[in-house]
Amino acid sequence: MKSEILNTNELTHFFGEKFEFIDSGFSTGQFNMDFDVQRTIDVAEGKALPMFRVYGWIPWAVSLGYNQKEEDIDKEKCEKKGFDLVRRPTGGRAVLHANEITYSVVVNLPDGRTIHDIYREIHTILLKAFISMGCKNIGFQKAQTDFREHYKSPGMSVSCFTSSARYEIEYEGRKVVGSAQRLFGKTLLQHGSILLSKGHEQIADVIKSKNESDREKLRGYLSNHSSTLEESASREISHDECRETILKIFKDGSMNSFFFE
Repeated sequence: MKSEILNTNELTHFFGEKFEFIDSGFSTGQFNMDFDVQRTIDVAEGKALPMFRVYGWIPWAVSLGYNQKEEDIDKEKCEKKGFDLVRRPTGGRAVLHANEITYSVVVNLPDGRTIHDIYREIHTILLKAFISMGCKNIGFQKAQTDFREHYKSPGMSVSCFTSSARYEIEYEGRKVVGSAQRLFGKTLLQHGSILLSKGHEQIADVIKSKNESDREKLRGYLSNHSSTLEESASREISHDECRETILKIFKDGSMNSFFFE
């Protein structure tokens, strides 16, 4: 576990005067979710600083959204593939946490700011980090998916990476970061999966369906609608490099030119 207390510089309006940047390494799904829940409680009670955390998953894990049906995922197939199964305290749909770096943010919602403002600004920070690592043709999704129509297709409602919300980060129109939020009173918890390389598409192997064609359809859809930093940068990007680059963006504090008014 690595931790560093940072001054917020130009992000005072967002985090307050200080926040904690944490790299908790690779852990089980339950540890990762319990960590974020406890930190949310501590921040809400004034016992801890706001947090930006990065981490990984051992073993790979499927996380279900807070309100998602457990029967969307086949537990036996998860066990056979060695995947953990856990429920997130945030919303959204299922994610297979594979070759990715995951982030979580815990912050008290500032006066005059909405959860959408936090979502946008976190993605702004991440986008600047990705560009500084050499990612090309990467930017924001500006239009919202029509989720009601999208989720009518069999299997499509299971996975987070089959659709994009506004200000999600995409490479050539394909989703690279999937994020979800939940507000506890005035304390916000936001999760996000940053796809470093392929692996996440294997969620199609563990959805609960009697029809193999549904799995094939989901595999194809994920291939066509999600992408990775490796593909955008045309090279491998490691967990460590991504973590250090995000940390550098926070330390530089030069975010004004990237913020939207």
